[in-house]
Parts: sequence; C-alpha cells; structure tokens
Amino acid sequence: MQPTHHAPADIKAITSLRFFAAFAVLLLHYRDMFGPLEPWVLRGIVGGQYGVTFFFILSGFILTYRYQDWFETGVQAGSFWRFQRFRFARIYPIYVLGLLLDTPWHVWERAHAGAFAAQGQGQMFFASWLLNLLGLQAWIPSVPFAMFWNTPAWSVAAEFFFYATFPFVCAWLCRWKPGKRTLFAFYLAVAAGGIALYAAVIHVLTYVTPVADETRYIAMVYSPILRYSEFLCGCLAGRWFVQSLRGAPGFGLGVLKSQGWRNLAIVVSLALVAMRIWSGDYTGPSAELWLLDVSAKYGAYIAPFTILILACASGRTFLSPLLERSWMVTLGEASYALYIIHWSFLSFQWLGFLGEYNTIPVHVLMLLTTVGASVLCYRFIEVPARRRLRGQRSESAPSSALTGHSPAAMPS
Repeated sequence: MQPTHHAPADIKAITSLRFFAAFAVLLLHYRDMFGPLEPWVLRGIVGGQYGVTFFFILSGFILTYRYQDWFETGVQAGSFWRFQRFRFARIYPIYVLGLLLDTPWHVWERAHAGAFAAQGQGQMFFASWLLNLLGLQAWIPSVPFAMFWNTPAWSVAAEFFFYATFPFVCAWLCRWKPGKRTLFAFYLAVAAGGIALYAAVIHVLTYVTPVADETRYIAMVYSPILRYSEFLCGCLAGRWFVQSLRGAPGFGLGVLKSQGWRNLAIVVSLALVAMRIWSGDYTGPSAELWLLDVSAKYGAYIAPFTILILACASGRTFLSPLLERSWMVTLGEASYALYIIHWSFLSFQWLGFLGEYNTIPVHVLMLLTTVGASVLCYRFIEVPARRRLRGQRSESAPSSALTGHSPAAMPS
C-alpha cells in the first residue's frame, strides 16, 4: 500500500509559463496562415520550435519536484506502476483525442489524392495510425509513421520514453547524493554530452552513411534518445531545487533568494534565448562549424530555459503579477490540450474547407478559437478522464517533506 501524503504545492508561475511555450509552437505552425512576413518576424516565429525543448526540461524538473519521494529508497514495482498510471492518466486521454480529431482530415486528403489506391498503401497507413496510437512514432524516422496524423504529438511519444526511465534516474540520483558542485558539473556534462551525441549522429547520417534529408530531419528532431539530455538536465535542476527547499547541507537557493537577482536571471535567460533565435544558422563554408552549430540546435537552449524555470520557481519576480493570475494559470493548465488539438484546427484550414473565408483575419480567429477550445478540453475531458483513470479525485504524491515549502511562500 502507498503512504498517503500531500503533494508538493503547485508553482503557479511555472504552470503559466507552459502556455507561452505551447502558444509559441502554435504560432510556429500557423506561420503560413498569416501571409508574407518580414524575415525577422518569421525567424522569431520559427523559434517557437524551441518551446518543445522548454517542455522537455520542465518535464524533468516537475517530475523530480513532485515525485522524488516516491523513488528515494529505490524503484519498487508498486510505485513504478502507480507512477506510470498517473502519467498515462495525465497525457493519454487528450493524446487520443488529438489523434481522433486529426484522422478524418488526413484520411480525406489521402483518399482524394489516390494514396490508398496503390497496393498495400491502405495497410501501411493503418499500421502507422496504430503506431501513433501506441505512442511509438518518434522511433521510426519515416513518413507516414512519423510526421503524419497528429504531427506535434511526436513529443508525447518521447515523453512516454522519459516517463519509463524517470523512476530509475530519480532513484539513482537519490542513491548517489551528489553535492551542489558535483551536481552542477554533471549537469554541464549531460548538456555537453547531448551536443556531442548529436554531432556524432549527424556526422554519420550526413557524411558516413548519407540518408535522405527527410529521414535525417526526423531522426535529428524526433529521436527520444537525442532529446534525452534536455529531459535529464531538467531532472538535475529539479534535484537541486528540491534539495534547496529541504535545506540539505551544501544546498541553497543562493542568489535566487533575492527577488532582484531572480528578475535579473529571467532577463538574462530571455535575452540569451532571443540572441540564439535571431542570430541565424551557420551555413558555411566550414563543415566543422556547421556541424557544431546544428548539433547545438537544442542544447544551446538548455541553460537559459533552466535558469528561467529556477528563477520563476524560487519566489516572486516581476513576472509574478501576470503569471499568478487565475486566468493565466488556467491557460497554463490547458497548454497541453492546446499543443495536442491545434493540429486538427490547422488541418481543417490547410485543406481549404473554409472556402472564400480562407483569409488572414479568419485564420487569426481560428487561432484564438483553438485556445478557447483547449480550455474546454482541459476542463471537460482532460481533468475528468484523469481522475477516472487514477481512481481518485486528485493526485496525492508522497512528498510530505516538501509540504509547507511552497516557493510562493518563501521570502523575497
């Protein structure tokens, strides 16, 4: 039997930040609906793809914050499967909804294009749909298995892998008990190791055993293994944060105890993100510099996003009056639904069903409608389904050591 304890307090500012990451991805996918854009505006919108990096880091951080107590003494079968059930209940209902919403548009499009006429094509598309239903599409760098059906849901397939490994990573960190400096050094090593692994894979796929551009792109962007360093760095940041809240020897919030330093950390982190987005990609002539630049495509954002998360989680900042508003928190809570369902709204528009109303103002209205629909999906589908699948009214994680240590209650 599991002990009954209160879950650690939700961090409202972090919840609200999720909306901005999801909305950045939404703008990224809507960019062609807005007509011709200035190059600098388009570059900023394309930078919305790094909202997924933010989600991966935040996922590791929040899981460690909420569930570290579950695995401090090791991974037991009961706690492992209960954790998996909780995560399944959290993400799978909306995940399936997104797949079902998007399926009719893709079937209609492919049927009218005659894609099902060729022998075996219908079976292949059905197999790819089943693979997506199981959340395995990120492991196969080929269309129609990846980059098909509800395309953005590939990141959920990666999250399934992260969830499967998290209990063991968390238990290992708790057994290891690294000090603050060792933990920081390991964090840097993981971030650098992720970039090095990217460089090795890209080198092989580009120069040693060249593959098609589409295959290389899917492997680079979708691979759960290549994206794992983002999640693991989030876990390490979460470990530091939990130990700081507990007052563990050698740990502490340091400069983040001060609101002024937290504000400065946020400004610096956002400035670093903006500089990277608008600096442009290296295109040559040096093959070595190109390889380094493309290998650090996601790794370059790990440190800035980690700083942003820690600063907002450690206490009040100049963003708190916005991020802690109830409507902003609601948008943050609905951010997962927004991320999952928006592709079906886009598919509807891409296929021309709006006819003469296929105009920029209507597209903007559809974008806002998608945000509203995500809130409805969250309240009337996601939350009820989660509670039913968990067999309880709310989540209760055994984290008594954190109870009463909400960052919102910490002195500025």
